[in-house]
Amino acid sequence: MLMCASAQASIVMTGSRIIYPADSREVSVQLTNRDDFPGVVQVWLDEGNPQSAPQTANAPFVTTPPVFRLAAHSGQTVRLRYVGKPVAQDRESLWWFNFIQIPPSEKGAQADNQLLVLVRSRVKVLMRPNGLTGSPLEMASTSRVWLQNGTLFLRNNSGYYLALSSLEVGDAGKKQRIQSETIAPWATVSWPAKVSRIAEANMRWINDQGATLSGRVAVENQGDVGH
Repeated sequence: MLMCASAQASIVMTGSRIIYPADSREVSVQLTNRDDFPGVVQVWLDEGNPQSAPQTANAPFVTTPPVFRLAAHSGQTVRLRYVGKPVAQDRESLWWFNFIQIPPSEKGAQADNQLLVLVRSRVKVLMRPNGLTGSPLEMASTSRVWLQNGTLFLRNNSGYYLALSSLEVGDAGKKQRIQSETIAPWATVSWPAKVSRIAEANMRWINDQGATLSGRVAVENQGDVGH
């Protein structure tokens, strides 16, 4: 039996996301086996489907190598090369890098009763053109929130993907807290409002290094929506 599990992976990637400069021919990803035994690793990219598999994924990338054996306590460099059409130059483009760890299987009589657990990890691949509006370190300054007709809105006015960790809005009387969300460049997302007034908005987000940053977000009046 094969089962995809959320168990703690022993094959780990250096970094929490992959940044692919749009003018680069390829980028390298480092994987490390922390186990005391070898394993087989398979890698692929997808366009946003968490149920993707190597046979169905159609992201425009070539991975080298796509499958490899990783010895105990050793590392492997995987090269990613983009082979698709030119990307938009005013925003990041997003794909997902997947890697599955296939542990060694038992041989002999025990093999018939063995449960083989495949541990899958999935991280963002952000293709980043030069000269984008904003900064991954200052996402709060290029974000805006407002209330309109019982709906809370948040707009990402930058060319970078916003990895929102939390958003807290409201006043001294009542607050609303929004949890993790990925917001595309120049995109607006919304939620049913649980507050009737926003006196202050504070945001936490994840940067390229995986650290959580925080900052105050500008609150727009209804008449300023879209700016």
